[in-house]
Amino acid sequence: MNKRNIQRIVFFDLDGTLHQQDMFGCFLLYLLFRLPLNIILVTLVLPVVLSGLLIRGVLIRWPISLLLWSITFGHSEAQLQRLQEKFVIMFRFRLHRFPQVMAHLNSYLNKKHTQVWIITGSPQLLVEKVYSDMFFFSKIRLIGSQIQWRYGGWIMTLRCLGNEKVTQLERILGVPLKLYSGYSDSSRDAPLLRFCQNRWHVTHDGQLKRLN
Repeated sequence: MNKRNIQRIVFFDLDGTLHQQDMFGCFLLYLLFRLPLNIILVTLVLPVVLSGLLIRGVLIRWPISLLLWSITFGHSEAQLQRLQEKFVIMFRFRLHRFPQVMAHLNSYLNKKHTQVWIITGSPQLLVEKVYSDMFFFSKIRLIGSQIQWRYGGWIMTLRCLGNEKVTQLERILGVPLKLYSGYSDSSRDAPLLRFCQNRWHVTHDGQLKRLN
């Protein structure tokens, strides 16, 4: 779509917004239960992870990256990818989408000169696998956290939360951002919602409330 033809840009958060579950949190627990020996390493690094989150804030990347690494260390990338594929099948079966929010998403996708972005803290590759066969997925643009195989396990090279969402969208669309609407369940998206003409809060049960 030519930028000159785009009149409206809309963003949706994913976890707690389009669907109820925390995809990445569920994935970490899934890995931990299936790699039980790594609980020893997780126990050792957990004080460092918690201290980092307390001192630097819950949006910081490296404590979560360290936690992910401790859960996956010592296992081949091929083995982890097989576990990821099994998780995707399970998560799809249990996924609870919010009909009211999905209706708004579909409405925007059916309008001309409208660009829809899903911007999420969950790993982008994981989101692509879970949603790849959804009817709307080929029509949206996606930005998510990035994970890579390094040092014997998975690490997070980009955590797409808070101000990082703004940074990533500005990198693509330029500055200043001008967004038509934004949908999120979390105050962590306040930096991006500030650029939205219309702001929507998604409640825990998937209801929509317009913000001032």
